Amino acid sequence: MGVSLLLILVLLQVAVGGEQCSREEAISKINSLLERHYLWWDKIRELKWKDEQELIEHLRKIGDRWTSISRQEEDRLWYSSSKMVGLGIRWDDKGYVTRVFPGSPAERHGLKEGDLIISVQDITDRNLWRKAIRETEKGEPVRVELIRDGLFLRTEVKKGEFVVPVVEELKVLRNENRSLGYIKLSNFTQPAVEEFREALSLFNREGVDVLLIDFRDNGGGLISVAKSIVDMLVGGEGVMFYLEGRGANMGVYQFKNREGFKKPIVVLVNRHTASAAELVAVLLRRYAKAVIVGENTAGKYVGSNLFPFDTCKGDVLRLITFEMKLPTGERITGDKGISPDCKLEGKDPIYGSLECLSNPAVGVSP
Repeated sequence: MGVSLLLILVLLQVAVGGEQCSREEAISKINSLLERHYLWWDKIRELKWKDEQELIEHLRKIGDRWTSISRQEEDRLWYSSSKMVGLGIRWDDKGYVTRVFPGSPAERHGLKEGDLIISVQDITDRNLWRKAIRETEKGEPVRVELIRDGLFLRTEVKKGEFVVPVVEELKVLRNENRSLGYIKLSNFTQPAVEEFREALSLFNREGVDVLLIDFRDNGGGLISVAKSIVDMLVGGEGVMFYLEGRGANMGVYQFKNREGFKKPIVVLVNRHTASAAELVAVLLRRYAKAVIVGENTAGKYVGSNLFPFDTCKGDVLRLITFEMKLPTGERITGDKGISPDCKLEGKDPIYGSLECLSNPAVGVSP
């Protein structure tokens, strides 16, 4: 009798679990999340879609470049420790590998910067490569076809963990009669707070005259981390910025300190500078008179929250839910991104930035 009861309970658990993990249940859950939280719900309220891929395609058509499906485990690893699960490469719009992270699966399997990727998991559409990698389980091989030095190559890279260095470069440079503290910050994950604090301590000990923060290719991260870094550099009273959802306030961020960093600040940006990185750049320009140098940024004035919807696969919906706004009610930037105070126009990023800072029409010479 006891065995029969146990068997019935097990079967019930399996049945319930199967129902929770059905495609219909997942789609219903996503629909509910969109209706309750999606920033641009009014644009899609009549939309019909059959699966997640079709939904994402529709969202791209209305201008949403960021809502996506990801893995909860991988997101948690990324935001807490700046680790990713994947291949460990970046590629450009044409498929050329622009970065191979040290210690990554890609490096161990011989991928190199300059390789031209033809396909991933036999998929030639570059827009689907990230999805193909995401859907491959950790430890499983990802098929990559590429061209190197004119030769066609086919290899397999096992998906795995790798570290994305928060601080990609840190140095103190001397230029004539002044010194420059340079830091390239790649993201706003949790480790960024302490690493930036340590870098700032180094610059203070060295007595640098100018702080140059490089946000090129920084796609953002946690708003709380971005705020902590801004707190180290700017001072003031009252509201610094706030987040606004669909007719609702989602967070007001106030100044923590009255005094800020006393030296000139230059911020380097490019078209891949996005989200929290754009927020920090705008706040530094507004409150610390920082000079922004480079090219127009991505124009991601919105932010997202993560919502689990498939407990079996561990999938989460990274959903755009709020806009980042200044106390005046203005968005931090528009769709065209931040317009820099000074364009580099082919000059060396570091010394070109110093020229911009010394230009009376742009900055104030230290």
